[in-house]
Amino acid sequence: MTGTAVEAPPYEDEQDDAAPSTTPARPAVVVWLRRPVVAALVLLVAYFAISLALNDPRGTLGTDTGGKLATLHMMERNGGLDPDIGYWAERYDPHGALQPLHYTYRVGDKWVNVTTLPMMVAAYPLYLAGGNRAVLLLPMLGAVACALAAAALTRRLVGGDGMSAFWIVGLATPVAIYALDFWEHSIGLALMLWAVVLVWDVMERRAGWKGALGAGVLFGVAATMRTEALVYFLVTVGVACLVMLWRDRSLLRPITVGVVSLGGLFAMLVGNRLLEQFLIGSDLRGARVAGTAASSGSALTVRVQEALTTAVGLGFASLSSGKAWLLGGVVVALIAGGAWLLSTRDRVRIVAGAALLSVAALVYLGRFTDGLGFVPGLLTASPFAALGLVLAWRHPALRWPTSVALLALPIAWATQYSGGADPQWGGRYLLLSSALLTIAGLAVLRGRTRALCAVLALSSLVTLGGIAWLSVRSHTVAQGMETILARHDDMLISRQTHLLREGGAFYDVDRKWLTATTPEQLRQAVAIAAESDTAEFAVIDSPDQAEPRRLGTYERGGTQLVPFIRPDVRVAVTTYHRS
Repeated sequence: MTGTAVEAPPYEDEQDDAAPSTTPARPAVVVWLRRPVVAALVLLVAYFAISLALNDPRGTLGTDTGGKLATLHMMERNGGLDPDIGYWAERYDPHGALQPLHYTYRVGDKWVNVTTLPMMVAAYPLYLAGGNRAVLLLPMLGAVACALAAAALTRRLVGGDGMSAFWIVGLATPVAIYALDFWEHSIGLALMLWAVVLVWDVMERRAGWKGALGAGVLFGVAATMRTEALVYFLVTVGVACLVMLWRDRSLLRPITVGVVSLGGLFAMLVGNRLLEQFLIGSDLRGARVAGTAASSGSALTVRVQEALTTAVGLGFASLSSGKAWLLGGVVVALIAGGAWLLSTRDRVRIVAGAALLSVAALVYLGRFTDGLGFVPGLLTASPFAALGLVLAWRHPALRWPTSVALLALPIAWATQYSGGADPQWGGRYLLLSSALLTIAGLAVLRGRTRALCAVLALSSLVTLGGIAWLSVRSHTVAQGMETILARHDDMLISRQTHLLREGGAFYDVDRKWLTATTPEQLRQAVAIAAESDTAEFAVIDSPDQAEPRRLGTYERGGTQLVPFIRPDVRVAVTTYHRS
């Protein structure tokens, strides 16, 4: 299943034309950019430049990020590492049924809207220093660490310096998208990728028990941020132990590696539990993991549908789910087939390969002309991953990481959060599988410049679409919240579950915000408005929802349409005045 690094390309009978015997000297800038420290600094600067030029840090890729920004604002107001976001209507709604930020939990006397405390602790000093923009340093550093881990793993698998993998993973995969948003995905992925590197070293006898302990520690820290890290720990270490058992014909090393790595994982989980107990007095992450496990066996049909979406979804709003999955599968086949044909020396095959990849490019262009939005499939958001899935098996050294990537998928699909398959980029619960398949795909094309450049063009196209989507989304959310707040309504009642959490960067406990999604909750919200002596309030809802003429003792006034999420998507803000 595995072996030592080899220099030869994966399929030697179909190589490009031989390179000349003398290789021209590389320009100095290229030499410098192949040095890991210099490359890391350049990549970090590139992330900051893209973010500064294109994105509003008050608008985010998802509602979870809005909750984190709201928490940081309140931590600053609380004067320390206290994640309590408060609740202005607690006296009227002690159970928090109308808490404005969705997924807010009552923990003792605190109202908590985050699921991972380590990232908030790390971000707090950055927030004090530079606000919403400064905390983006964390996901950017995580993305740089992902690129460095990709280079390190590539060196171990197929030799070379791995810097091509560094730049491609850093700039032309979902890693680039998650580098630009205050989410923990890039950090969690970096920790898991480096853990995979250590497990490989242990398996290949490049490292001993300390490497196994380090891998467990890295997976454990990742699990404090990303629940799926537990799945990938089980599969990565489990497959490595099976390989060692097969090679050594002895249980000693596999058992030692398994126990030591599990000890490192457990130590980090205990440390996180102690941190949660110290800051909020409750087991926050453990409760989330337990809830995820409890729901893993429910709604098999939904699980299968979400698995297809996060595997080959393209995000076409104009297509039914079945047609979208079929089209995504076709794109994967076009990418793999086109790259394989371009890797040959036969002119007819080369033309055919170019034609296949051109068709795939047209599909991607059609996707983004259909409207900016998410590409949720791990194979469709990262064309190199599609290539690794189909072609990596011909290379013995690539079978272990590919096996880890694929064996983890069914477990991850069965345990991932259900209900959020479409609004995500590149299967955010499956990012390690995506990264490992991408690295394998890059290794398959090692030394095949023609095919590499063609697939890189596709990968860059889809990644640019994601960067454009985040730019539009961030500005539209920020401007939409500014417009709503500029109305100076005494109270805001959102009928949409995630809207106020989406605008979490604007949250303040003194603002009278409520979220009421059901008719009963709306009646309760209106009663709170009357009881709190609110003269007027605004109801935020979809434009196609007809608001009643009267709500309790309040009469409907005017309605304003406000762009939110995308310029062509609006919410209706309707004012109600006391009779």
